Amino acid sequence: MITEDTVVSDEVVINAPAEIVWDVLVNFKDYHKWNRFCPQADATLELGSPIVMKVDLGFGLQDQVEFISLIEPGKAIAWGMENKPGDPIHAVRTQILKPLDDNRCSYLSIDDFKGSDPEALKAMMEMMAKRVEDGFNLCAQGLKEYAEQIACPA
Repeated sequence: MITEDTVVSDEVVINAPAEIVWDVLVNFKDYHKWNRFCPQADATLELGSPIVMKVDLGFGLQDQVEFISLIEPGKAIAWGMENKPGDPIHAVRTQILKPLDDNRCSYLSIDDFKGSDPEALKAMMEMMAKRVEDGFNLCAQGLKEYAEQIACPA
């Protein structure tokens, strides 16, 4: 879903306990095993820590450095741009897990874009929002498939 300043992935139900999905989500060194949107990530799970990523927004892999801004173990993690004064656009991505029962959870990824320049924000959303949405959905699907393999190996 795309609004004027937000991109939200499809909410997926994962047939694995939230604890397993959380462990996959914060095991940055193994992103290449499941995350086709962001197949490379390097970070320490600490507030303020940089997360150095390779992200594919349809132009091939590009470097992206953001900073972890929220850690709620088993529930949510967020990271965002450095947000220097005068930057026209700021973005924070939050990934949310909700336990549905002991063996299932849902996953949702939200990117909130804010900025001091409404025209720059509008132009960026027109150019990039669909690519971000597609990437987030690719990530959600990969997370689902990989976590379910771990939870119920064949």
